[in-house]
Amino acid sequence: MNDAPSAVDVKAGPTIAADAEKTRPTGSGRDGDIPAPEPQTPPATRRSRRSLALPVAALVVLIILAAAFAYWRSNLGIVKTDNAQTTGDVAPVAALITGTIVKLDITDNQLVRAGQVLVQIDPTDYRLALGSARANLAAAQAQVNAGQAALNAQQEEYSTGLSVARGALQATTPKLPQAQAQLNMERQQTAAAVSQAQEQVTTAQANIASTKANADAAQKTLARDHQLLSEGAIAQAQVDADNAAYETAQAAYLSAQDALRQAQSALVSAKANLQQVTIAEQNITVNQGEIAQARGTLAQAEAGNTLVQQKAQMLAQAQAQAAQAAQAVTTAQVNLDRTLIRAPADGWVTNRTAELGMVVQPNEPLLSVTIAHDIWVVANLKETQLSNVQVGNPVRITVDAFRGRVFQGHVQSLGAATGSSVALLPPDNATGNFVKVVQLVPVKITLVQGTDPGRLLQVGLSCEVAIDTRRVDK
Repeated sequence: MNDAPSAVDVKAGPTIAADAEKTRPTGSGRDGDIPAPEPQTPPATRRSRRSLALPVAALVVLIILAAAFAYWRSNLGIVKTDNAQTTGDVAPVAALITGTIVKLDITDNQLVRAGQVLVQIDPTDYRLALGSARANLAAAQAQVNAGQAALNAQQEEYSTGLSVARGALQATTPKLPQAQAQLNMERQQTAAAVSQAQEQVTTAQANIASTKANADAAQKTLARDHQLLSEGAIAQAQVDADNAAYETAQAAYLSAQDALRQAQSALVSAKANLQQVTIAEQNITVNQGEIAQARGTLAQAEAGNTLVQQKAQMLAQAQAQAAQAAQAVTTAQVNLDRTLIRAPADGWVTNRTAELGMVVQPNEPLLSVTIAHDIWVVANLKETQLSNVQVGNPVRITVDAFRGRVFQGHVQSLGAATGSSVALLPPDNATGNFVKVVQLVPVKITLVQGTDPGRLLQVGLSCEVAIDTRRVDK
């Protein structure tokens, strides 16, 4: 009824026709080799496409800008480098003595504990040296004991002799005024004292006989004591006691003789008063001689202090030799202990060169122990990256050996010198051949506690680190 096409048909008609024209082969059909005419896009379609392309392009640009801004914000203040590796303490283990390895209790990469025996050196020679040193120490100690005993004996003898000499001097000194008083008394006596003097003479003679017998017995006892002392059968105290008894008996004998002389003097004085003065003077002379003798004995006893000093010096020498022998024992014991080479700390055995039967020398390296308790990372940053890096910055660490795992750490310290300045042959820019090279500074990064509970990290692994300079952990 209504043959006019609808708006939809009219609008879609040219598009369908254009599509049909695109699918029609060129140079075929009724027109032969004449190419088909290019389809023409209606102006309305072109305007519609332009109106859609502009918002899409704007949206794409906005998305790209937003992604770029997000990437910039997420990486702002992040310092990255792949010039990093794990580091730890590696303790070298070396021999401290000469010997042959007789036992090897470890293998490469074995976990060892602190104090565990790793290598044993033949201890035979060192055990013999320790036994010899102990024997020398015992001999030196015996010399010290003998010197101490000799010093004690000499000191006791000196003290006793000095005491006896002083006692003798004190005993003889008061006799002089007594003799002088006796002389005055004898001048005043009368003949009536003859009978009394005779009785005194008789009594004095009896006392002399008694004290003489006691003195002889004490002398024999003292002589026997000296013989027994030399044989070590009795103590020095017994000799001193018997010596004092002998001196007492001898003094009593001398006192009895003095009493006899006094009695005889009294008798003679009674008979001949003219002889009393002479006898009294002789007594004074005798007493003076006794005083001089006692003083000489005292001087001789005081000189015994020199012997005491000599004994003390001999004891000091013996003690010095004993101390030297004790030091030799300590040295021998240390050398014997060094035959057992132990692990300095917990860790893993590495770089082992020790073999069973090998003869080692002092300071010869045998193996190394990688300390297990402490692993850190050293990142070599360019000097241009250090401006914002601070101690305490958190660090994200990835290890090439464990790609699927991230370790956390923080900056502990920044190197005080660049790597080139501490190299074996540091560059000398004063030669004139200067080429500016960006220097690398080592940064020590410690792992956060618990970030490696299985102790997976080994020394020397390659790492990549990302330091967040935007915050600092306390």
